[in-house]
Amino acid sequence: MNTLQKCLLGVAVLAGFAGQAWAEVLPADATNVRSIKIFRNVSGATQVSGTAYVLQDNSTDANVLVAQTFGNEGSLGLDVTTTTTDDVNTFVGCQLDDTVVDDGLVRVVTWGPAICKWAGSSDNTNTRMATVGTSSVAGNLGSGTNAGLTMSLTLAQPGYGADTVGTTAGEQNGQANNEMRWIWVAPANSD
Repeated sequence: MNTLQKCLLGVAVLAGFAGQAWAEVLPADATNVRSIKIFRNVSGATQVSGTAYVLQDNSTDANVLVAQTFGNEGSLGLDVTTTTTDDVNTFVGCQLDDTVVDDGLVRVVTWGPAICKWAGSSDNTNTRMATVGTSSVAGNLGSGTNAGLTMSLTLAQPGYGADTVGTTAGEQNGQANNEMRWIWVAPANSD
């Protein structure tokens, strides 16, 4: 075996080991422990990241088609919207995309960790791991049931201190609606 062949064999063996070691390292983020599904935003407006969605009722949106004949089924069950009703049991999850136009496709975290909009001034809890649900603020979660658990308190409270474990620096009542919190999304209908 000549020197060139030995060198190429050595490089191939090293590349095999390096590739094997790299494949076993997973990223340290939330993407490997959550479920994401694609729906259609029929809320009537452009929505932003963190918006909380419920399944659309077929009778409240002209864009939602209902099955007419075989082969012409509508999109009922694929469409989501926001709600201003507390603790709706048709909660689906929170928007992952930065911005989604009305009638556009939207990626929704349907189970696992997600950053969700929070009704901090109207439906707040300052307890980690408290149960949460939809709120009277459109697209916001709040203290309640059917949506999951709080994993963090408000992510940004300028002038109010950090959300620090072991202190009460970030554990005061919410300051405003549309705050952002980490939520463990676990809809009541996901069982």
